[in-house]
Amino acid sequence: MPISAVLYLMPMENVRIRPTMGHHAHAAFLSLLQLGNPERAEQLHAQSDQKPFTVSPLIGNSRLEDGWLRFQAGTACHIRITFLQDDLFADLGRVFYSNAQQEIRLGSAIFRLDRLISSPSEKWSNHQSYQDLLNSAASEAEIHLKFYSPTAFRPMESHPQVKAESNTTSTILDLVRCFRSWVRKWNAFAPQSIDKSQLLSAVEQNLRLTQINGRLRQLDFGNFKENGFVGDCTFEIANSDQIRWINLLTDFAFYAGTGYKATMGMGQTRRLNGRNNHEPK
Repeated sequence: MPISAVLYLMPMENVRIRPTMGHHAHAAFLSLLQLGNPERAEQLHAQSDQKPFTVSPLIGNSRLEDGWLRFQAGTACHIRITFLQDDLFADLGRVFYSNAQQEIRLGSAIFRLDRLISSPSEKWSNHQSYQDLLNSAASEAEIHLKFYSPTAFRPMESHPQVKAESNTTSTILDLVRCFRSWVRKWNAFAPQSIDKSQLLSAVEQNLRLTQINGRLRQLDFGNFKENGFVGDCTFEIANSDQIRWINLLTDFAFYAGTGYKATMGMGQTRRLNGRNNHEPK
């Protein structure tokens, strides 16, 4: 079952962290998981293929000063963690609700754990079974997406790209690679697979990117840096027998993330609602 959980935390004293520290949030998640299921934590750390989780950067009110984000004591912060296997969520929940761990470390900063929420009562928390996602997949011909954190992809062979019909110079968003990323994760964890070759062929031939608003943003991982796209886009689907699969995967992106290093804060994605591109409340 895909699950999006929000882990609330706060610093007990004034702290500072680097502005781009998704790798620290990744390490904090694995350290918590280590307490609930050490074998699973080691497996995920070593795993090189599709991973069943994503982790966002730390989100909260802060001020930027001398290249550091500074958080005051008591500031409400959160990290979003998504799970593509519900037993993995159970491992984390076991640690949290048993009070086995009261604090986590992000870099050199210490935060107190507050609460973990996975109910659909908040913007970034939800859970749906794979069957529910299948059953609710629409056949909408216009789709709006927003990429909240830098989104990038591993180098791969060249392919026909969906061209943007827009005056923007932000041509780095590649819908073929987005759908390649989503269908690979779906097929790795969902009980019913999607024909990847047919799906990607339909994306190449039947999708038209009509609007894109975004920019490049860089994340610093300490030993290396990554550039990625942040912003939103709209695309249209011409008549295609793959339209429900295309809609399904854009819904699934909320849980799967998009592209490279989604376990370290990159590729946070969600589908927007309606022609006004409004975000869910």
